[in-house]
Amino acid sequence: MNNKILVGSVLSTMLFFSMPVSSDEFLNGFKAAEQHDYKVAVQKWERLAKRGDPNAQFMLGMMYHSGIAGEQDEVAAVNLYKKAAEGGNLVAQEYLAIAYKEGWFGLKVNKKQAKYWENKVRMAGDFR
Repeated sequence: MNNKILVGSVLSTMLFFSMPVSSDEFLNGFKAAEQHDYKVAVQKWERLAKRGDPNAQFMLGMMYHSGIAGEQDEVAAVNLYKKAAEGGNLVAQEYLAIAYKEGWFGLKVNKKQAKYWENKVRMAGDFR
């Protein structure tokens, strides 16, 4: 899949779910990504991710997953998805539920972990 299409899809998905954003810096990163200025988006989100922002962690994970943040790095992406999910990012929780169920992102199938993340999303009332 084309990386620009992937990021565009993720940006649209995040807008659709109206995820709460934590700061103007996150929104500035989001706007930069929409304009295909991925270097600026990564810089903004890296600062926020290091401070524990789950939305920035998720978006940065997407950038590493797609290779837009530099070289494609699924290990870094999964680590960021986990941090984002643990911080309450529902999309990251859904990603992990499906990833563990299907064996995506280099993860081994793990029904227990899949169920754990499915339950977290269900408790938030959002699992599809």
